[in-house]
Amino acid sequence: MSLDQAALLAVFGGVVFLDQWPLLQSMLSRPLVVGAVVGLVLGRPTDGALWGAVFEAIYLGVLPIGVARYPDAGLATLAGSAVALSAPAGVPPPAGWAVAVALVTGAVGDHAGLVLRRWNGHLAVRVRERVTAGDLSAPGRAIAVSLLRGVGLGVVVSVAALTVGLGGLALVVSTPWSGPLPMTIVVLAAAAALVVNGTRLFVDGRWRLTAWGAGLVLVVAAFGLVG
Repeated sequence: MSLDQAALLAVFGGVVFLDQWPLLQSMLSRPLVVGAVVGLVLGRPTDGALWGAVFEAIYLGVLPIGVARYPDAGLATLAGSAVALSAPAGVPPPAGWAVAVALVTGAVGDHAGLVLRRWNGHLAVRVRERVTAGDLSAPGRAIAVSLLRGVGLGVVVSVAALTVGLGGLALVVSTPWSGPLPMTIVVLAAAAALVVNGTRLFVDGRWRLTAWGAGLVLVVAAFGLVG
């Protein structure tokens, strides 16, 4: 990936972050669209669309209803697809690493959204004070500031995800994690997700630390089998 392509993807990440909820909500941030755009930027539009479909399937059950917390599927797809499409020629797509980068990026994007909401809350208080004082242009300026902050957060998350993802790619590309994973590993990873998320949903908070520990044990076991 060239520096120009990385810069273009980072800017696109800012737009995707805004489309998730602060501004457009035009479906541009859906994984199907993001994957295709990433593939277009990297010169592999068909492969990008296929990876977009993969991440669309992963995040299809995420419903942003009410005050529900949800990962940023758009930024996750941007990072995961970019990593998957950046493997050297002749090397299988690093599917395991790409999905891992995407999941972490989605969680970071969720926290970035919370940061922007807090900033907007503080900004709204100041705007109300200025309007009360007679400054009727304060709301317009506040909206512009909020949108610029949103773009900035999206760009920062995208740059960080691409840096970590592409940097780690050099470490995993010659290992078993760069190719299709054995079914045993997939089952252990699914079991770890089931233990952690099932406990978060249905078990008292006192047992959540135990659940995270059990999930960690399963993940370590998976790494041990691959190694």
